[in-house]
Amino acid sequence: MGWLKSIERSGKRALMRGIGGFLRARPIGVEEFESMRFDRILVIRQHNQMGDMMLAIPALRAVRETYPNASIGVVSSTLNAGVLVNSPYLDRVFTYDKRRPWSEAGMVARIRAERYHLAIVLHTVSFSFTSLALAVLSGARVRIGSTSRAIGEALTGSYLNLTLPLPDDATLAGLNEAEHNLFPLRWVGITTEDIAPLLVPGADSEQWADAVALQCWREGTLRLAVHPGAGKVANIWPPERFAAVVDDLNARRTVSLAIVQGPRDAEAVLAFQRACGVAGTVVRGRSITDVAALMQRADLVLCNDTGVMHVAAAARARVVAVFGPTDPFRWAPRCDNLRIVRAPGGNLQTLGPPAVVDAALEWLGASNAGSA
Repeated sequence: MGWLKSIERSGKRALMRGIGGFLRARPIGVEEFESMRFDRILVIRQHNQMGDMMLAIPALRAVRETYPNASIGVVSSTLNAGVLVNSPYLDRVFTYDKRRPWSEAGMVARIRAERYHLAIVLHTVSFSFTSLALAVLSGARVRIGSTSRAIGEALTGSYLNLTLPLPDDATLAGLNEAEHNLFPLRWVGITTEDIAPLLVPGADSEQWADAVALQCWREGTLRLAVHPGAGKVANIWPPERFAAVVDDLNARRTVSLAIVQGPRDAEAVLAFQRACGVAGTVVRGRSITDVAALMQRADLVLCNDTGVMHVAAAARARVVAVFGPTDPFRWAPRCDNLRIVRAPGGNLQTLGPPAVVDAALEWLGASNAGSA
């Protein structure tokens, strides 16, 4: 299937270059851009990865802080729309559904009706031909976005009025992904000092979480929420070891437990339940804002390096996250309510439960005496 994907991307590239030859966007410089006024701004980031979207939240904050009175919209994938709907940095969320491409025309019509002055194509991890096309279709009079240097900078030069730089490899090695997202925007004065994530669950999710918290957690117990799965198999710490952590904590102080299950987590949740001596309430099939609101009410969230970790951290829950092959310096959210336990050498099989227990006890302000 890899060669089919390669052919598809080559075809898209050829098509976009052909169309770009007719567009020839008027180039503008940084000085001219900074002299312009934008009252209506559209940010385009329709990639699917939830963690990547959460790490882009500081970039959205930067747009809001730089243009505090503007009406700001964002194009998001269906997967990520939920983490944005209550954001104080946005006024409108447009959902791009890759599974229903025929719905794109209606979305574009709604975008054009807003008459955006500026379209920002926000991509760092991977270049998106779709995002570039949506910027043009938006009708925005000024379009800016990151360079397509890796596949030929002339491509973005045809679609964008101003192509923004991305860091070279040496600079990128010293950046968290939140800073990576901000790097091109800072080139034109769009910036913020706060790179922490933020997710606002909303009133309906808060009300739901209040009710469900009573079902999950007993009064006077240590209220744990555990998410033993992950979207990437390589990021899953053996669920039996999460169970051992819960059992150890329960031996010190009675635990009550909520188990969060995502669409791909059935196997991990079942393995966790079989190994854990504490019976828990499984929470499944809920919106991401519901999950965020519930995690806010836990004394501690235990999870892998996955989208739910980013959501819990952004909702200001107390989180202990297990990292394996992924570098937390680059990919973990920067916030003071997250504690990270990195497996030695990035190999999750080498990490035992005691290190996670110690991190949990430290976070809870308890003594770690007696840890094995």
